[in-house]
Amino acid sequence: MSLRMLRTLLAVALAAPLFLQAHDASKHKGQGIRGEVVSVAGDRLELKTAAGVKTVILNDKTKLERGDQAARASDLKKGDPVMVFGTTLATGELVAKEILIQPGGHQAHKK
Repeated sequence: MSLRMLRTLLAVALAAPLFLQAHDASKHKGQGIRGEVVSVAGDRLELKTAAGVKTVILNDKTKLERGDQAARASDLKKGDPVMVFGTTLATGELVAKEILIQPGGHQAHKK
């Protein structure tokens, strides 16, 4: 086997786990808040967390993902388990930078 081929295979083998875990919540900046969507209205959603209900503000910079696919705010439904990364305001509201829609929730109930 040529040295070039060996280097290529080694690079692919080392990089593969990074691509496979790209949507693991632990790979995102900061501490995410895990919860279940209670309601969605316009640019806000109510999130039921272990600490109580939290208001999450969405804006045009909020990135949403379901698995390895991009998602839209209209994809969020009541009962969806999510992980939200963002900035907490003095009011206690959370401005979402990124929302990861977890497996389960309303999609699982449709089956």
